Amino acid sequence: MPTPDFTDRMPDLRIRPAERRDAARIAALGMQVWLHTYATGGVSGAMADYVLSEFTLAKLAARIEDPKRLVLVAEEEDHLLGYAVTNFDARHGDIASELETLYVQAHLLGRGIGHALLLAAHSAAARYHGDSRLWLTVNAQNARAIAFYQRQGFVEAGETDFELGGKPHRNLLMVSPPG
Repeated sequence: MPTPDFTDRMPDLRIRPAERRDAARIAALGMQVWLHTYATGGVSGAMADYVLSEFTLAKLAARIEDPKRLVLVAEEEDHLLGYAVTNFDARHGDIASELETLYVQAHLLGRGIGHALLLAAHSAAARYHGDSRLWLTVNAQNARAIAFYQRQGFVEAGETDFELGGKPHRNLLMVSPPG
């Protein structure tokens, strides 16, 4: 993996493992990013139900404490800017680790935060499995995220559906090359 070059743009950026005390900030940021990304035509009942059931303190605390997951936070001073969740027990083919989530606040995109989180997730996968490769799913309509992952070396490897409100939403399955 290349050396991060985000320090010029974000000299005080810090990436660290999340702690239980971070769960409220992660929940708030997760809801904000999810709704900004997917509720482009307004918030439907299904969307509201999803974010209120998915981004709970209990669920996020469980992810933080799960020994087979790593939740990383990106912060500057005491402000949460983004986070990533890597699941080390989510095999797809010969790739053992899934990047479940990579969220950065919209107004901070392009400043190297996502890149820094992704590098840290690759490094964690390498330490856990001896293999830095990751797989992920991304909404097929999320062109900005797809372009980001492609710039990071990810390639399409299939499709799957994310079901919300009884309707399927097409997702791309992407994998990173050997590092």
